[in-house]
Amino acid sequence: MNLNRKAMVLAVGAALAAPCAYSQTSDKWEIYGKFYPELTHSSGEGATAAGTTMSTLQTAPTGSGAITNRWEMQISNTYLGFRGSRNLGGGLRAIGQLEQTVNIDEGGGTIGNRDSFAGLETNWGTVRLGNMDTPFKKYGDTVGFLGVSSGNFVTPNNVMRRIGSGASTAASSFNLRRANAIDFAGPTLLGGLQVGVQYSIGNPTESGAGNAGINPGLNRFPRVVSLGVKWEQGPLYLAAASETHFDLFGGSSNAGGAVSNAGNAGVNSKDSAVQLTAVYKIGVHSIEVDVNTKRYKENGATVTNAFDEYKNNAYEVVWDARWTGQWRTALSYVKATAGSCSVVNAACSTDGLEGSQINAGVAYSFDPSTYLFALFSRLTNGTSARYNNTASQTPNAGEDITQVAFGIAYSF
Repeated sequence: MNLNRKAMVLAVGAALAAPCAYSQTSDKWEIYGKFYPELTHSSGEGATAAGTTMSTLQTAPTGSGAITNRWEMQISNTYLGFRGSRNLGGGLRAIGQLEQTVNIDEGGGTIGNRDSFAGLETNWGTVRLGNMDTPFKKYGDTVGFLGVSSGNFVTPNNVMRRIGSGASTAASSFNLRRANAIDFAGPTLLGGLQVGVQYSIGNPTESGAGNAGINPGLNRFPRVVSLGVKWEQGPLYLAAASETHFDLFGGSSNAGGAVSNAGNAGVNSKDSAVQLTAVYKIGVHSIEVDVNTKRYKENGATVTNAFDEYKNNAYEVVWDARWTGQWRTALSYVKATAGSCSVVNAACSTDGLEGSQINAGVAYSFDPSTYLFALFSRLTNGTSARYNNTASQTPNAGEDITQVAFGIAYSF
């Protein structure tokens, strides 16, 4: 075993023995993570009655609910990660990270399903290749909700950054990490200005590519372009971001009552979103406002009643207060409008596609790494909407969802 390999073994051994500790070589290694088990109760009510007139983009209602009232243990934002870097000289540093969800409630999991990459870091910016959050996701919703920003029923993404018709599949989401991504983050300039750009080379067979991988004759090229700029100075944070999805068919995959175009070789989709974010901190309080507009567009459809376009707006307000070193509370309100739509050679209605969500939470910290928490959420669907923030269930049209949770969070 040569000296370099010995140094590597010692570095990894030190990290394993003392999490968050760095080795004394030119390589730096770190083990980090967060365990977030919670007991969650979900219940549904108010599903739209059979025979009710629905949006063109929604199927006829069944009149019955689909959410089972039950308790579950969930892991939400539980993850384990490994990251390292190496000084290459001349202001150049190699970086790498491997991060994955850890199912501490049941076991199992997938390696690298969270932000995982290899890259180079210089004084002119950072380039990374791998599976990563987009600038659209990172630059918005920065306050989070008691330490989580996604993957929990209190986070706003399932109402704020998706479509409300159909089953609201991931193809319509503007708040996901993207696989096969090339990511660039510029240096911080002018006392707080930074730009981020990401291009995801789509794989037609991967999840979220609609039906593009089922029939190679469709000759589609699913891909995502995400751009963002943020500025932070003192108590004020401002950000603007945009994201465009090519051939992901976020509209058709949730068309419901309209004809889907995902299997039609003559149709391509281009879904886009623009988002503005502002955060202001005063004393123990942080207040955030996010506003976005989304457009799902599919060109070339000729079948009557085939999906053509859907547009809507959404916003959220979050208030986080750290009253003492132990006590912290959070409140948020999220709203998505019904929007407007069009289908081929027919009228299109968005009646009842609106949705809203109210969240509340409290946390008690034993120290900076460990806290207990309690959460409450009420998601209200319009008569045609199926917004969903549950982990393993799907509501019927118009069904409202109430959830509560209790848990413990431990970070290292």
